[in-house]
Amino acid sequence: MKQNEKSSRMVWFLLVIFVPFVFALTVFGIVLSFMGVDVWEEAKNTGKNIPVIKNVFSEKSEVAVTNNVQENQWKTKLDEQEDYIKILSADLQKKEKEVTDLKSNIALLEKQVEDAETTVKDEENEQLKKLYEAMSAKDAAAVMSEMNNNQIMGILTLLQSETQAAILAKLDAKRAAELTVLMSNKSL
Repeated sequence: MKQNEKSSRMVWFLLVIFVPFVFALTVFGIVLSFMGVDVWEEAKNTGKNIPVIKNVFSEKSEVAVTNNVQENQWKTKLDEQEDYIKILSADLQKKEKEVTDLKSNIALLEKQVEDAETTVKDEENEQLKKLYEAMSAKDAAAVMSEMNNNQIMGILTLLQSETQAAILAKLDAKRAAELTVLMSNKSL
């Protein structure tokens, strides 16, 4: 029975006092809003003067300020990182251009080395040709008899056909036949 009495007092309090108070407060807030008063800001300002509510608002504002400071710090760091990335990108492009330039220089130098080697080889071959053409066929055949077939072929291809024939005539018949076969295979 006592519990029933307590519940009915609670219901009476809610229905008679609390609900009408909340309704009246809401209607009053709406009317003030239509009149151009910022009810929420006014409530905050009034609440700041009440000690218990003041602590709630100050903690929230401190958290908001801390969050803003941290957000600004992160934005600053992000901006610094973006600037650093831009610098690195520019440096990377510069290095890539340098690498491209160096690669083209290497290709040019390799071509020059190849041309120089070809020129030297041609000069050596020309000197070798003059040397063997100046020798008698008998002496040239005697020297060539000590070489292998590939070396002889390298020298014979430099010489004129008359000089080649004279040297082959002075070589051993079997060796001359082998060289002749090699020469015919090379010309095919």
